[in-house]
Amino acid sequence: MRVFILKPDGIGDFVLASGALRLLARECGEENLVLVVKSLLVPLARSQFPRATVIDLPVAAERKVINLFAWNFMVCLPVWWRLRTTRVDAAVCLRSMRNYLETFLFLSSQAGRRVASENILLRGRRKVRTVVETTANRFFRTELVDYPQTAGEIPLEVEAHRRVMTRLLRREVTGAEVLPVLQAPAPAGGDYWICAPITNLKSKLYPPAKWGEIFRGLQPEAADKKILLAGSEDQRASLEEVLAALRKNGCARAEIVFPADLVEFVNLIAGAEMVLTVDTAAAHFATALDRPTLVLFSGLHRGMFGPWRRSERQSWLLPGIAEDVKKKNWPAGIAPERAAAEIRALRGLRPEPVPDSLPEPG
Repeated sequence: MRVFILKPDGIGDFVLASGALRLLARECGEENLVLVVKSLLVPLARSQFPRATVIDLPVAAERKVINLFAWNFMVCLPVWWRLRTTRVDAAVCLRSMRNYLETFLFLSSQAGRRVASENILLRGRRKVRTVVETTANRFFRTELVDYPQTAGEIPLEVEAHRRVMTRLLRREVTGAEVLPVLQAPAPAGGDYWICAPITNLKSKLYPPAKWGEIFRGLQPEAADKKILLAGSEDQRASLEEVLAALRKNGCARAEIVFPADLVEFVNLIAGAEMVLTVDTAAAHFATALDRPTLVLFSGLHRGMFGPWRRSERQSWLLPGIAEDVKKKNWPAGIAPERAAAEIRALRGLRPEPVPDSLPEPG
Protein backbone atom coordinates (compact mmCIF):
# COMPACT_ATOMS: atom_id res chain seq x y z
CA MET A 1 0.00 0.00 0.00
CA ARG A 2 1.39 3.39 -1.00
CA VAL A 3 0.60 6.07 1.58
CA PHE A 4 0.75 9.87 1.45
CA ILE A 5 1.33 11.42 4.89
CA LEU A 6 0.86 15.10 5.72
CA LYS A 7 2.72 16.17 8.87
CA PRO A 8 3.52 19.93 8.69
CA ASP A 9 4.25 20.55 12.38
CA GLY A 10 7.05 21.58 14.69
CA ILE A 11 10.05 19.51 15.73
CA GLY A 12 8.51 17.84 18.77
CA ASP A 13 5.31 17.07 16.87
CA PHE A 14 7.32 15.21 14.22
CA VAL A 15 9.08 13.15 16.89
CA LEU A 16 5.74 12.25 18.46
CA ALA A 17 4.59 10.97 15.05
CA SER A 18 7.76 8.93 14.46
CA GLY A 19 6.26 5.79 15.99
CA ALA A 20 3.24 5.90 13.67
CA LEU A 21 5.53 6.53 10.70
CA ARG A 22 7.71 3.54 11.60
CA LEU A 23 4.60 1.39 11.91
CA LEU A 24 3.59 2.41 8.38
CA ALA A 25 7.12 1.73 7.14
CA ARG A 26 6.94 -1.80 8.56
CA GLU A 27 3.42 -2.53 7.33
CA CYS A 28 3.56 -0.88 3.91
CA GLY A 29 7.28 -0.68 3.09
CA GLU A 30 9.23 2.51 3.75
CA GLU A 31 9.73 3.03 0.01
CA ASN A 32 5.94 3.34 -0.30
CA LEU A 33 5.69 6.35 2.01
CA VAL A 34 5.32 9.90 0.65
CA LEU A 35 5.91 12.28 3.55
CA VAL A 36 5.24 16.03 3.44
CA VAL A 37 6.88 18.13 6.19
CA LYS A 38 8.03 21.70 6.73
CA SER A 39 11.45 22.74 5.39
CA LEU A 40 13.14 22.66 8.80
CA LEU A 41 12.22 18.99 9.21
CA VAL A 42 13.25 17.76 5.77
CA PRO A 43 16.85 16.72 6.71
CA LEU A 44 15.61 14.95 9.84
CA ALA A 45 12.79 13.18 7.98
CA ARG A 46 15.21 12.00 5.28
CA SER A 47 17.73 10.75 7.82
CA GLN A 48 15.07 8.84 9.76
CA PHE A 49 13.24 7.48 6.69
CA PRO A 50 15.87 7.35 3.93
CA ARG A 51 13.83 5.13 1.58
CA ALA A 52 10.69 7.25 1.81
CA THR A 53 9.86 10.15 -0.51
CA VAL A 54 10.12 13.35 1.54
CA ILE A 55 8.51 16.49 0.11
CA ASP A 56 9.45 19.96 1.35
CA LEU A 57 6.52 22.19 2.36
CA PRO A 58 8.06 25.71 2.22
CA VAL A 59 5.48 27.56 4.30
CA ALA A 60 6.31 30.75 6.18
CA ALA A 61 5.23 31.39 9.77
CA GLU A 62 5.19 35.17 9.49
CA ARG A 63 3.72 37.62 7.02
CA LYS A 64 5.68 38.00 3.76
CA VAL A 65 4.71 41.27 2.02
CA ILE A 66 1.19 40.02 1.38
CA ASN A 67 -1.37 38.07 3.40
CA LEU A 68 0.29 35.04 5.01
CA PHE A 69 -2.25 32.56 3.62
CA ALA A 70 -1.89 33.99 0.10
CA TRP A 71 1.89 33.80 0.32
CA ASN A 72 1.91 30.21 1.58
CA PHE A 73 -0.69 29.21 -0.99
CA MET A 74 1.49 30.50 -3.85
CA VAL A 75 4.73 28.92 -2.66
CA CYS A 76 2.94 25.60 -2.11
CA LEU A 77 1.47 25.40 -5.63
CA PRO A 78 4.34 23.16 -6.85
CA VAL A 79 3.66 20.82 -3.93
CA TRP A 80 -0.05 20.83 -4.78
CA TRP A 81 0.68 19.94 -8.40
CA ARG A 82 3.00 17.12 -7.32
CA LEU A 83 0.29 15.72 -5.07
CA ARG A 84 -2.28 15.96 -7.86
CA THR A 85 -0.02 13.96 -10.16
CA THR A 86 1.05 11.33 -7.60
CA ARG A 87 -1.34 8.45 -7.06
CA VAL A 88 -1.43 6.69 -3.70
CA ASP A 89 -3.64 4.09 -2.12
CA ALA A 90 -4.30 6.12 1.02
CA ALA A 91 -3.69 9.58 2.44
CA VAL A 92 -3.14 10.20 6.14
CA CYS A 93 -3.06 13.52 8.01
CA LEU A 94 -1.17 13.35 11.31
CA ARG A 95 -1.95 16.99 12.03
CA SER A 96 -4.73 17.50 14.57
CA MET A 97 -4.76 21.32 14.26
CA ARG A 98 -5.12 21.99 10.54
CA ASN A 99 -5.40 25.36 8.85
CA TYR A 100 -7.12 25.92 5.50
CA LEU A 101 -3.94 25.33 3.51
CA GLU A 102 -3.13 22.05 5.23
CA THR A 103 -6.67 20.77 4.74
CA PHE A 104 -6.50 21.82 1.09
CA LEU A 105 -3.21 19.97 0.52
CA PHE A 106 -4.43 16.87 2.33
CA LEU A 107 -7.59 16.66 0.24
CA SER A 108 -5.62 17.38 -2.97
CA SER A 109 -3.89 14.01 -2.86
CA GLN A 110 -4.94 11.42 -5.43
CA ALA A 111 -5.86 8.79 -2.89
CA GLY A 112 -8.31 5.92 -2.69
CA ARG A 113 -8.87 6.59 1.03
CA ARG A 114 -8.33 9.58 3.29
CA VAL A 115 -7.92 9.12 7.05
CA ALA A 116 -7.31 11.87 9.60
CA SER A 117 -7.88 12.85 13.19
CA GLU A 118 -10.61 15.44 13.64
CA ASN A 119 -9.44 19.05 13.36
CA ILE A 120 -9.58 20.20 16.99
CA LEU A 121 -9.33 23.84 15.90
CA LEU A 122 -12.98 23.53 14.89
CA ARG A 123 -13.99 23.00 18.52
CA GLY A 124 -13.70 26.75 19.06
CA ARG A 125 -17.07 27.54 17.41
CA ARG A 126 -15.59 28.76 14.13
CA LYS A 127 -18.83 28.53 12.16
CA VAL A 128 -17.65 29.40 8.64
CA ARG A 129 -14.51 27.31 8.89
CA THR A 130 -16.47 24.39 10.33
CA VAL A 131 -19.01 24.49 7.49
CA VAL A 132 -16.27 24.71 4.83
CA GLU A 133 -14.18 21.86 6.20
CA THR A 134 -17.14 19.63 7.03
CA THR A 135 -18.50 20.04 3.50
CA ALA A 136 -15.08 19.32 1.95
CA ASN A 137 -14.56 16.21 4.08
CA ARG A 138 -17.97 14.86 3.15
CA PHE A 139 -17.31 15.45 -0.54
CA PHE A 140 -13.94 13.66 -0.40
CA ARG A 141 -15.27 11.01 2.02
CA THR A 142 -12.58 11.63 4.63
CA GLU A 143 -12.58 9.06 7.42
CA LEU A 144 -12.34 11.25 10.53
CA VAL A 145 -11.25 9.77 13.85
CA ASP A 146 -12.27 11.41 17.14
CA TYR A 147 -9.44 13.20 18.91
CA PRO A 148 -8.99 11.79 22.45
CA GLN A 149 -10.46 13.76 25.33
CA THR A 150 -8.42 12.46 28.26
CA ALA A 151 -4.70 11.67 28.42
CA GLY A 152 -3.70 8.17 29.47
CA GLU A 153 -0.29 6.52 29.54
CA ILE A 154 0.67 8.23 26.29
CA PRO A 155 0.16 11.89 25.28
CA LEU A 156 -3.04 12.83 23.48
CA GLU A 157 -1.18 13.40 20.21
CA VAL A 158 0.30 9.90 20.26
CA GLU A 159 -3.07 8.41 21.15
CA ALA A 160 -4.59 10.32 18.22
CA HIS A 161 -1.97 8.78 15.91
CA ARG A 162 -2.79 5.32 17.32
CA ARG A 163 -6.46 5.81 16.48
CA VAL A 164 -5.66 6.98 12.96
CA MET A 165 -3.40 3.96 12.40
CA THR A 166 -6.12 1.65 13.73
CA ARG A 167 -8.58 3.06 11.19
CA LEU A 168 -6.11 3.03 8.30
CA LEU A 169 -4.75 -0.48 8.87
CA ARG A 170 -8.16 -1.89 9.84
CA ARG A 171 -6.83 -3.58 12.96
CA GLU A 172 -6.38 -2.58 16.59
CA VAL A 173 -3.03 -0.83 16.95
CA THR A 174 -1.50 -0.77 20.44
CA GLY A 175 0.12 2.21 22.13
CA ALA A 176 3.50 0.43 22.10
CA GLU A 177 3.35 0.22 18.30
CA VAL A 178 3.17 4.00 17.90
CA LEU A 179 5.47 5.02 20.77
CA PRO A 180 8.00 7.50 19.29
CA VAL A 181 11.36 6.09 18.23
CA LEU A 182 14.35 7.84 16.65
CA GLN A 183 17.41 6.21 15.17
CA ALA A 184 20.95 7.57 15.24
CA PRO A 185 24.48 6.25 14.59
CA ALA A 186 25.87 4.16 17.42
CA PRO A 187 27.36 6.59 19.97
CA ALA A 188 31.16 6.67 20.01
CA GLY A 189 31.44 6.57 23.79
CA GLY A 190 30.60 10.22 24.33
CA ASP A 191 31.68 11.33 27.82
CA TYR A 192 29.60 14.51 27.84
CA TRP A 193 26.25 15.82 28.99
CA ILE A 194 23.87 17.82 26.84
CA CYS A 195 22.02 20.73 28.42
CA ALA A 196 19.39 22.52 26.31
CA PRO A 197 18.34 25.33 28.69
CA ILE A 198 16.72 27.69 26.18
CA THR A 199 13.43 27.48 24.32
CA ASN A 200 11.64 29.89 22.02
CA LEU A 201 8.80 30.30 24.52
CA LYS A 202 9.78 32.58 27.41
CA SER A 203 7.06 31.01 29.54
CA LYS A 204 9.04 27.74 29.53
CA LEU A 205 12.44 29.15 30.56
CA TYR A 206 14.19 28.12 33.76
CA PRO A 207 16.37 30.97 35.16
CA PRO A 208 20.15 30.80 34.49
CA ALA A 209 20.92 31.24 38.20
CA LYS A 210 18.79 28.19 39.01
CA TRP A 211 20.64 26.15 36.37
CA GLY A 212 23.82 27.14 38.20
CA GLU A 213 22.33 25.94 41.47
CA ILE A 214 21.43 22.58 39.91
CA PHE A 215 25.03 22.00 38.89
CA ARG A 216 26.25 23.29 42.23
CA GLY A 217 24.26 20.46 43.77
CA LEU A 218 26.02 17.98 41.45
CA GLN A 219 29.51 18.77 42.68
CA PRO A 220 32.12 17.39 42.88
CA GLU A 221 31.56 14.97 39.96
CA ALA A 222 30.21 17.66 37.61
CA ALA A 223 33.40 19.70 38.00
CA ASP A 224 35.26 17.46 35.53
CA LYS A 225 32.27 16.71 33.33
CA LYS A 226 32.05 18.16 29.82
CA ILE A 227 28.75 20.04 29.64
CA LEU A 228 27.58 21.05 26.16
CA LEU A 229 25.04 23.88 26.22
CA ALA A 230 23.15 23.30 22.98
CA GLY A 231 21.02 25.79 21.12
CA SER A 232 20.80 27.97 18.04
CA GLU A 233 22.89 30.98 17.11
CA ASP A 234 20.05 33.39 17.91
CA GLN A 235 20.06 32.05 21.48
CA ARG A 236 23.73 32.88 22.04
CA ALA A 237 23.18 35.67 24.57
CA SER A 238 20.89 33.54 26.73
CA LEU A 239 23.23 30.55 26.49
CA GLU A 240 26.14 32.71 27.63
CA GLU A 241 24.16 33.66 30.76
CA VAL A 242 23.68 29.98 31.58
CA LEU A 243 27.35 29.27 30.78
CA ALA A 244 28.46 31.95 33.23
CA ALA A 245 26.18 30.48 35.92
CA LEU A 246 27.57 26.98 35.39
CA ARG A 247 31.19 28.09 35.49
CA LYS A 248 30.53 30.12 38.62
CA ASN A 249 29.27 26.93 40.24
CA GLY A 250 32.23 24.72 39.42
CA CYS A 251 31.60 23.47 35.83
CA ALA A 252 34.90 24.54 34.29
CA ARG A 253 34.42 22.37 31.18
CA ALA A 254 31.04 23.79 30.20
CA GLU A 255 30.86 25.17 26.66
CA ILE A 256 28.31 26.31 24.08
CA VAL A 257 27.62 24.32 20.90
CA PHE A 258 25.47 25.15 17.89
CA PRO A 259 24.44 21.97 16.02
CA ALA A 260 24.42 22.61 12.26
CA ASP A 261 20.97 21.06 11.86
CA LEU A 262 18.50 18.75 13.55
CA VAL A 263 20.33 15.65 12.35
CA GLU A 264 23.53 16.76 14.07
CA PHE A 265 21.56 17.62 17.21
CA VAL A 266 19.97 14.16 17.28
CA ASN A 267 23.39 12.54 16.89
CA LEU A 268 24.81 14.67 19.72
CA ILE A 269 21.97 13.65 22.02
CA ALA A 270 22.32 9.99 21.02
CA GLY A 271 25.91 9.96 22.33
CA ALA A 272 25.29 11.90 25.54
CA GLU A 273 25.56 10.36 29.00
CA MET A 274 22.81 12.65 30.26
CA VAL A 275 20.39 15.16 28.74
CA LEU A 276 18.96 18.09 30.71
CA THR A 277 16.42 20.37 29.08
CA VAL A 278 13.41 22.65 29.23
CA ASP A 279 13.13 22.61 25.45
CA THR A 280 10.45 20.14 24.39
CA ALA A 281 12.16 19.38 21.06
CA ALA A 282 15.30 18.23 22.89
CA ALA A 283 13.11 16.42 25.43
CA HIS A 284 11.35 14.47 22.68
CA PHE A 285 14.65 13.72 20.90
CA ALA A 286 16.25 12.38 24.08
CA THR A 287 13.21 10.38 25.14
CA ALA A 288 12.72 8.86 21.68
CA LEU A 289 16.43 7.87 21.74
CA ASP A 290 15.95 6.44 25.26
CA ARG A 291 18.76 8.52 26.76
CA PRO A 292 18.97 9.29 30.51
CA THR A 293 16.98 12.52 30.51
CA LEU A 294 15.70 15.12 32.93
CA VAL A 295 13.03 17.48 31.60
CA LEU A 296 12.10 20.54 33.62
CA PHE A 297 8.53 20.61 32.39
CA SER A 298 6.51 23.79 32.82
CA GLY A 299 3.27 21.80 32.70
CA LEU A 300 1.89 23.92 29.85
CA HIS A 301 -0.17 21.68 27.54
CA ARG A 302 0.33 18.83 29.98
CA GLY A 303 -1.05 15.57 28.65
CA MET A 304 -1.26 16.70 25.03
CA PHE A 305 2.44 16.53 24.08
CA GLY A 306 4.04 15.21 27.27
CA PRO A 307 5.16 13.88 29.60
CA TRP A 308 6.01 10.44 28.22
CA ARG A 309 8.81 7.91 28.67
CA ARG A 310 10.41 5.10 26.76
CA SER A 311 11.90 3.69 29.96
CA GLU A 312 12.77 4.50 33.56
CA ARG A 313 15.70 6.52 32.25
CA GLN A 314 13.51 9.57 31.56
CA SER A 315 12.07 11.87 34.20
CA TRP A 316 9.79 14.86 33.55
CA LEU A 317 9.71 17.10 36.62
CA LEU A 318 6.47 19.03 37.06
CA PRO A 319 6.06 22.07 39.30
CA GLY A 320 4.96 21.09 42.76
CA ILE A 321 2.72 24.13 43.16
CA ALA A 322 -0.92 25.05 42.71
CA GLU A 323 -2.35 24.87 39.19
CA ASP A 324 -3.19 28.59 39.05
CA VAL A 325 0.43 29.52 39.80
CA LYS A 326 2.12 27.24 37.27
CA LYS A 327 1.82 29.44 34.22
CA LYS A 328 2.99 32.55 36.07
CA ASN A 329 5.93 31.17 38.05
CA TRP A 330 6.38 27.49 37.40
CA PRO A 331 10.19 27.52 38.02
CA ALA A 332 9.45 28.23 41.69
CA GLY A 333 7.81 24.81 41.82
CA ILE A 334 10.98 22.95 40.78
CA ALA A 335 13.73 23.57 43.31
CA PRO A 336 17.32 23.14 42.02
CA GLU A 337 17.96 20.66 44.85
CA ARG A 338 15.07 18.54 43.62
CA ALA A 339 16.41 18.57 40.05
CA ALA A 340 19.94 17.68 41.20
CA ALA A 341 18.62 14.78 43.29
CA GLU A 342 16.67 13.47 40.30
CA ILE A 343 19.78 13.61 38.11
CA ARG A 344 21.71 11.64 40.70
CA ALA A 345 18.92 9.07 40.81
CA LEU A 346 18.95 8.73 37.03
CA ARG A 347 22.70 8.21 37.10
CA GLY A 348 22.47 5.78 39.99
CA LEU A 349 24.48 8.04 42.29
CA ARG A 350 23.96 8.50 45.98
CA PRO A 351 23.44 12.06 47.22
CA GLU A 352 26.61 13.98 48.09
CA PRO A 353 26.68 16.82 50.60
CA VAL A 354 26.54 20.22 48.90
CA PRO A 355 29.48 22.42 49.97
CA ASP A 356 28.76 25.85 51.40
CA SER A 357 31.09 27.51 48.90
CA LEU A 358 33.11 26.67 45.84
CA PRO A 359 36.38 28.24 44.69
CA GLU A 360 36.20 30.23 41.52
CA PRO A 361 37.51 28.21 38.50
CA GLY A 362 41.16 28.99 37.72
